[in-house]
Amino acid sequence: MDRSKINTLASKSGTNYYTKHLDGYSHLVVMLYAVLSNLRSLRETCLGFAANATRMNHLGIDHMICRSTLSDANKRRKSSFFGSIYRMLYKRYAPVLSDSLTKREVSTKLYVMDSTTISLFSQILRGVGRNPNNGKKKGGIKAHTIIEESIDLPVFVDYTEGIVHDHEVMERLFALPYGSFITFDMGYTDYQLWKRLDEAGYKFVCRLKDNAKFKIIEQRKCPEKDIIADQIIEFTYDKYVERPMTDEELKHHRGRRPNSGVITVKERVQGTYRCRRIVRRTDDGKDTIQFVTNVLDPEEMSAEQLCETYRRRWSIESLVSSHFRPVGVPTGFIFRVYYKFSINLC
Repeated sequence: MDRSKINTLASKSGTNYYTKHLDGYSHLVVMLYAVLSNLRSLRETCLGFAANATRMNHLGIDHMICRSTLSDANKRRKSSFFGSIYRMLYKRYAPVLSDSLTKREVSTKLYVMDSTTISLFSQILRGVGRNPNNGKKKGGIKAHTIIEESIDLPVFVDYTEGIVHDHEVMERLFALPYGSFITFDMGYTDYQLWKRLDEAGYKFVCRLKDNAKFKIIEQRKCPEKDIIADQIIEFTYDKYVERPMTDEELKHHRGRRPNSGVITVKERVQGTYRCRRIVRRTDDGKDTIQFVTNVLDPEEMSAEQLCETYRRRWSIESLVSSHFRPVGVPTGFIFRVYYKFSINLC
């Protein structure tokens, strides 16, 4: 990690203002030490540095770390600073993290989107789901993540209250490179947004809900053994979406403006969307799985290839779960610092 670039990021974000000793780089080193050593408290972290006082100069730190100083830094310094460091390292090392890709995989990158909910001990943020019958519902924070499947590292991480629905963060998909292939689960079902993704040039595949209502337009032959159905279907959507008021509408608007200065209005959106439905037997042959995709041409991707593409989505499940076990795996350890530090802020 280039210390000069980290100091430049700290200066741009203003994280070193009113800082005497623990600047942005030193704070990063301390947090890396805490994560790699699997430390759970500020006291353990400071005692660990005290035990290695003669070696601190090798890390670029010339003073002892006090618990109060570290506590103030965790409170005041924004997690976006650590996020910018992660993005800098990702941009620098992502092209060389994997060297066994085929030409097709390089030309069409696969991105995986998912979220995970972390329960908090106190009701700091609103949790997800109904209140339990016994006791009080815990607060929660939800981590929304998009990873590039070929290198198994996140390209986007955002944190919201646990009550925020997954599909509310799907606008982030439009920042991915044009023509990207995206996979996500049933929590991101939004027919109107799927249509926007299709029109913007993105390809996707996801699971179809069992209670989904649609009309079959075309039935195709299924040459693959495990494929039961390959169909063209049509969804109908009718929903209300919020949009900013136009200048003409603002002229006739009465009342006080919100602090953000943006006034939104709900608008009814209706329409239809055609896509491809694939029904496949499970590996044990006892059940079936339904997939939906906007890749309509079977010559572009066969039904079995689309099912296998969705199977590759499992890489994000193993990545997210790795952040809750003792840290010893080098892959994504900077992301763990960004991840844990943001949770500590809450």
